[in-house]
Amino acid sequence: MPESPKPSPHDPLLDSNRSFKILRASRADVGLARQGIVEVDGRTVQDEAAMVEFISDPARYLLLAIESGRVVGSLNGYALQRPYRCEPQFLLYEVGVRPEYRNRGVGNALVAKFISEARTAGAFEVWVITSQSNGAAMAMYERCGLGRETQNDVAVVLNRVLSGGKRKAG
Repeated sequence: MPESPKPSPHDPLLDSNRSFKILRASRADVGLARQGIVEVDGRTVQDEAAMVEFISDPARYLLLAIESGRVVGSLNGYALQRPYRCEPQFLLYEVGVRPEYRNRGVGNALVAKFISEARTAGAFEVWVITSQSNGAAMAMYERCGLGRETQNDVAVVLNRVLSGGKRKAG
């Protein structure tokens, strides 16, 4: 079984030159969470209680990239409990970066932080579904160490085995 890639000297979590910080939203960060959802992801918060419930649940992740008090990127994902093993499997559901902050390492740092959170939780895998036509996302996920599971050209499953898991042949 191939080992997960080791952090490189250019690991986004180790980049001390970046001007933003990454935080996992909690109840204390409701205003920042709303800013990320509305301004970065382009969604309407239809139910404030649902947003608070999401960021309060230890199995749900809303990671925010913040520069000078402004949310410049967001990632949401989930720790899934599978019926066939005790370790969680992490689903990276969505990443968004403000257009003027793209290609500055924000998305890479968010994904790297999510992978770090998965490792800390003892997850066996991190995965995301995207499409081949989304070249920017494909390139970013692959830079972050997620690899193709299959050659399906409708939906592309990218994953990263973290511990004791096996990548499916594709």
